[in-house]
Amino acid sequence: MAKLGKKLLSAFIEVSDEKKEDAPRTSSAPHETVASAPADASVASAVPAAAAADQRFADYFDKLFSEANIPGPDYYEFSKMIGAMQLIADEQSRYYAAYAGLQVQGLDKPKLLSTAAEYLRILTADSDQFQKTVQTALEEKVHSRTAAADEKARRIQALSQEIQQLQEEIAAMQREIGESRSGLEASGQAYAAESARRKQQIESDIQKIDHYIH
Repeated sequence: MAKLGKKLLSAFIEVSDEKKEDAPRTSSAPHETVASAPADASVASAVPAAAAADQRFADYFDKLFSEANIPGPDYYEFSKMIGAMQLIADEQSRYYAAYAGLQVQGLDKPKLLSTAAEYLRILTADSDQFQKTVQTALEEKVHSRTAAADEKARRIQALSQEIQQLQEEIAAMQREIGESRSGLEASGQAYAAESARRKQQIESDIQKIDHYIH
């Protein structure tokens, strides 16, 4: 799981261990398309872009739980069955029907609650790893680049013949810093929102299982 946070971040902002040249970029990565488009196009595409980012996090958590699925019927299958029974208006009936369908396969209430707690533990561990990855990426993509920009400024003072070239490099670096910060903050907020929603759902399910199923 150590690489999951970095893998997830890479879907929204470039996270690389390799150094790149400091020259201004001539093309934009997919996640930078909105920033480089005309102002009216950026406004028009802002909401769909946010929705796409949120869906990526939803897909990420679905894959995380699927890969961590415990053999045999457990909370994962139970939650899937509840989701498939939305046409049943009564919530207690949905929970009981889902439990009854899995009970014949060997699921009991203690296993249902214990596996729900295990998925909650997995979610918490992944959240901790993601936050560490965000901090590392901030160091690599923001703080270190800021220090490099300061060095470029000092070179301008010492090398008057390179003033124009260095000013262009600084401008490019500062744009990249802004893009990196915005991308990381947006990813962090979207991750936190989806993580909180998943935690709340599991905790709510645990309470309802305990209340509805006897």
